[in-house]
Amino acid sequence: LELQEKKANNLNLVTATHFLPLILPALEKAKAKGLKIPVVYNTGGYEKTEIIKMLDGIVDIWLPDLKYESSELSARYSQAPFYFQAAAKAIAQMIRQTGNPHLKKIPEEAAPVMDRGVIIRHLVLPGSKDDSIRLMHWIAEQLPKDSFYISLMSQYTPYEQNPQFPELNRRITSYEYQ
Repeated sequence: LELQEKKANNLNLVTATHFLPLILPALEKAKAKGLKIPVVYNTGGYEKTEIIKMLDGIVDIWLPDLKYESSELSARYSQAPFYFQAAAKAIAQMIRQTGNPHLKKIPEEAAPVMDRGVIIRHLVLPGSKDDSIRLMHWIAEQLPKDSFYISLMSQYTPYEQNPQFPELNRRITSYEYQ
């Protein structure tokens, strides 16, 4: 409520699932007391649909990552061979809950801001453009049209050399991103 009074555009919860026993009652109480700014849930995408259903009516904007389509990549980099299957179900549930994205004009802002919906984020990784392309095809073919936005990110930056994953020791090329 204090952030709302200070004219914040939203309340952004980042990787918050493990704090839900504390956050959920607090958000329910804040909404009952007049919290109107959108609640954004920023997640790695690897969420159980039961968790997402618990947040129905609480979360206004979902901001999930969709990291990999490939089980090999998700097992290698995240130790989660079934990442895509879990994230795909989670994102479908997020879209069902929020419906099509909605933007509203806020006088202090030059452009409209989102107040409901899903923004699927995908970070293109070095050497993984084919996986990114498969993800974009899956999104286009499997998710309802106009029911989400996509943030296709190119900013992968390795800050140190990683001997475990030498293929990730570089930025992506313009070709890979395009």
